[in-house]
Amino acid sequence: MSRSNPTHPPYGEKAESKMNSNLAYDNVVLRFFNKVTDLVVLNLLFLLTSLPVFTMGTSLTALYAVNLRSIRYGDGYVVRTYWGAFKKNFRQATLAWLFLLAAGGILFLDYRFWKSFGGGTFSRVQLVLIFVLAFCFILVGTWLFPVIAKMEGSLKHQIGTAAKMAVGYFLPYTFFALTLTGLAIVAAFFSMGGLVIMGVLGIALVTYLQSFFFYKVFARHIREEALGADDPLYGGSDHE
Repeated sequence: MSRSNPTHPPYGEKAESKMNSNLAYDNVVLRFFNKVTDLVVLNLLFLLTSLPVFTMGTSLTALYAVNLRSIRYGDGYVVRTYWGAFKKNFRQATLAWLFLLAAGGILFLDYRFWKSFGGGTFSRVQLVLIFVLAFCFILVGTWLFPVIAKMEGSLKHQIGTAAKMAVGYFLPYTFFALTLTGLAIVAAFFSMGGLVIMGVLGIALVTYLQSFFFYKVFARHIREEALGADDPLYGGSDHE
């Protein structure tokens, strides 16, 4: 009488293993489509609430609030979370956005003024200084709205925190956040497929991807309880 090969499980175990694999695959696919749907909804909300240009900073803050929460706790009621963050941070985020707009406007006028002088040495020095200042404001602006979304404090304190994080964590976090923004702009301008993707998912997708980098930094400065050993931020870490 022949013996069964212990290296080959019975048929029932094979079937159960295959069923579990299919369920896991279906679960991953379902989560993917749920996330895409959430990003489409968030992008539409961002566009609608940014129609008055002065509210764009608040819209960005609300986007980061939803995406940072999603990374931490998983997907939930994105519309409710978005509106809650929009109302909570309206004053602070609007002032921050107007501050950045004013700074950008002044730098643009300075650029036009010194550009009109031609190629003189002094005007070239001034133009270099303008570009340096513009880059500094871009760095601060990249971090400012995530900071407002996640951390408490006065606007002055949050601007200082954003500046410190932008410089202190330039590699790799600030660099990758800026790279994602640059890739999105290039894709929208030079690729029809990229333009379609940006039109449907747009800034919601960019801020979601950036949020992975931002939250890795926030985890070093915000005290939160771990959600378990597999917590992407604090699980199995020495965070205190």
